[in-house]
Amino acid sequence: MSFSVPNTASEFILTGVPFLTLLLGLAFLVFPKRTLRVFGLQTVPGMPDAIAEGRSSFAAPYLVAGLGCLLLQHPLAPQPSLVFMLAAGWSVSAFGRILQMVLDQGGTRKRLHLRFSISAGLAAGLWFIAEMPVFRCLQLAGGACGTAYAGLGVWITLAAGLTLVLGLIALFGPALGLKILRLQARSNMLFSRGETRGTLSGFYVSIGGTVLLMPQPVDFLVLVLGALWLVTGIGRLVSMVVDRAWSRYNFVATLFELAVGGVVLGILFRAI
Repeated sequence: MSFSVPNTASEFILTGVPFLTLLLGLAFLVFPKRTLRVFGLQTVPGMPDAIAEGRSSFAAPYLVAGLGCLLLQHPLAPQPSLVFMLAAGWSVSAFGRILQMVLDQGGTRKRLHLRFSISAGLAAGLWFIAEMPVFRCLQLAGGACGTAYAGLGVWITLAAGLTLVLGLIALFGPALGLKILRLQARSNMLFSRGETRGTLSGFYVSIGGTVLLMPQPVDFLVLVLGALWLVTGIGRLVSMVVDRAWSRYNFVATLFELAVGGVVLGILFRAI
């Protein structure tokens, strides 16, 4: 791991986009209530502990994706799988914004147009410099999904599959997604009923999907997957203390998220 001052457009993109991604994650982590309000969301009445979702479910994917790309690669020698993951995440986010504008009565909202433009612009910049990684699942011969890490690879596959499913729920079933999160749209921003499509789905889909495709080498993406679940659990734990968001739901969710992250990272470090 090393840092250097970017000198070319590609290097600026490779550094700038992860940094902006990280900043958005920090906003959710440090100012969860205010940031959720900016995106038109609030806790369901009678469930103030749902504010923990800001520091966990929303913050974690941006923190992990952004920080992972900043720390795990050098601007002069980018890791194709990490750039692909980040580009795919912002692309899914842009697609989610289109669905939100079309399906959730947000077509005339300037703020949605702006958010779509930002997501699409960041994705376009990353695709401009991205190199397609070699995917084990897409090789014509000698490759198969889920074969890394010997017999323990099935647990990584399950974790990646669960991550992908949660992202797809946020993208195509925002009502169910908000119900799981115990959040709702603010009364003056009803189009935010589809906010999970653009804000939440992107990096769950990209991280889970990319790991399932088994890019070579896969280790960096597995590290990001494990860190995603671990940081989600830590963020929820922080919220339980700082926001007094203690509840049985958050307690069980924290244990589950920490367990998934711990298992994935344990398998990774055992194999290295």
